[in-house]
Amino acid sequence: MDLILETERLTMRPLELSDVDGFFAMNDNPNVNIYLRNPVRTKAEAEAYVQKIINEYHRNGISRFAVFLKENKRLIGFSGLKYRDTEENGYNNFYDLGYRFAEDQWRKGFATEAALAWLDYGFNTMNLPVIHASAVSDNVGSNTVLRKLGFEFTNEYMVNNSLHSWYKFGKHNFKR
Repeated sequence: MDLILETERLTMRPLELSDVDGFFAMNDNPNVNIYLRNPVRTKAEAEAYVQKIINEYHRNGISRFAVFLKENKRLIGFSGLKYRDTEENGYNNFYDLGYRFAEDQWRKGFATEAALAWLDYGFNTMNLPVIHASAVSDNVGSNTVLRKLGFEFTNEYMVNNSLHSWYKFGKHNFKR
């Protein structure tokens, strides 16, 4: 996969196995893992997770991308659109937006900046009519980002004994 997305401060490209150390460093933090369904706690789990994402690129043509700071080329997170062919909240075969960042990069606008680039790509390049997103309902940061972006809250639902908030964003509402 050759796609690279850039914003003012970020470069996003497909994850590679060579990113495992940086990916693990980002995830090796209980505050990053607190809301995850499948926390990454070991380097072996990080490698398996990166390989899973690489497999999604091959199968679906898209998935989460590594996010690097332009100023120092450090891997600080991941973000992107993911094709979901399994049921979630009554939906199948849809695209969702997701992101995760190292704790020292929170509250700097990186999740919003990366997500805006992905919304633009999804609506204007992929021509998607709608993009979904979800977040654990107690995850104030992620829910705030989704609302700030313009996602519409639709309902709450349970996954792995955890209450989640479900969002949708229609192409007709995207202004960029």
